[in-house]
Amino acid sequence: LSEMELTEPGRCKERVRDVFVQLLNICWGLTPQTLSNLPSRITTKQQSLPHPSIYNDALPEAKFFCLLSKLLRICGYYEFGFKDLAAPQAKRFRRQLSALINFLKYREDMGHLEAQALEEREELFAALDEVTENHMTLKDHLEEARVINHEKMLEREEAEAECKEMEAEIAQQNKIQSSIRQETYHLKKSANELKDQIANLSIALREIQAEERQLSKEVVHSPDRIKLELTEATKKLENFKKISMEKQHERGVVQKQVEYTTSAEESVRKVIAVMDTMETRVQEYEIAVEDCDDVRNKLDGMESDLEGKRGEREVQERQLEVVEKQTSDATTKLTLSLQNAQNKLDTAVNRLGIVESERLDGIARIEANEKLVEDLKVNIDSDRRKAEKEIRKRIASFQKFDKEYWMKEENLNPQYLG
Repeated sequence: LSEMELTEPGRCKERVRDVFVQLLNICWGLTPQTLSNLPSRITTKQQSLPHPSIYNDALPEAKFFCLLSKLLRICGYYEFGFKDLAAPQAKRFRRQLSALINFLKYREDMGHLEAQALEEREELFAALDEVTENHMTLKDHLEEARVINHEKMLEREEAEAECKEMEAEIAQQNKIQSSIRQETYHLKKSANELKDQIANLSIALREIQAEERQLSKEVVHSPDRIKLELTEATKKLENFKKISMEKQHERGVVQKQVEYTTSAEESVRKVIAVMDTMETRVQEYEIAVEDCDDVRNKLDGMESDLEGKRGEREVQERQLEVVEKQTSDATTKLTLSLQNAQNKLDTAVNRLGIVESERLDGIARIEANEKLVEDLKVNIDSDRRKAEKEIRKRIASFQKFDKEYWMKEENLNPQYLG
């Protein structure tokens, strides 16, 4: 802008409009093409009017005025009207430019805080995404461990069923072995009795043979009696032979039963060896199940720790949001204070221009207002430093918490992988 344009803006209204368009573009990023485009609802409403072409220039101008008026109100200037576009005045134009320049300067000074807050926000979201990804990974590991545990439980149930079947079979074999042992005992006892009877019969047979030999010498003296005794002795001998054959047959049966008993004992010993092997495997399986339970308990502990850390993180995020809100409120309050001070300063300047006789008082008021502005700036800087210190403290606390969390996570992952 040239000096003539600043002192006599009424003669270059198009230039003033161009300046306001450029300021809207700088502050809000609104291009001339954007300013000339109307919303669809406005276009639809315009087409429903009797002569829509009449409003082709008025509606974009009204949109431009509304946006510019809103921007100036944000900057602390509340007296803007259509007259400032149709017939701008130098004094009002300078005040409008002063308000816009102060706003841009303030935004430039506070831009690093916004950039810093956005950067910290992005870092927090990145950390949150990383924690969420780690949580999903741990959740997948937990599901895999649960599937493996389910398979182990099925194998354990099958092994327990097989053990029960083996125990039932062993009990049945024990009963059979006990009955076989008892029968073997009776058979051995019968065999011993048969041996004793055979020995007695052998002795009796030898006595009879000796008696027969003795009687054969006396056969001449009493043949009838000897024949009768010989017949009786023959019958007794045949009976003894028959009994002996039966006993021998019983002995063979007993020997077969003893052989069967021996084979049954061998089978029982093999079954007992198999059962010992099964007991060893069952013990190994129980150890594996205990290890699986320990892993499950560790996973549950890790999940509970993760939930606790998530809760602490949410608390930290809420505290950080509260601090950000407090910072924003403080910034807004300080901005309003600065705007009020600027308004007071502008009022003092206006009064200085209107009443020359009160120049000294106006100068005193201006100095007082400038001092107030300086005090407000000092307060703004103090509050800003406090806010930045509080933010750094919160960030340091959060980073410490995050570091402790990852250290604990690194300590837990080797145990889990082991």
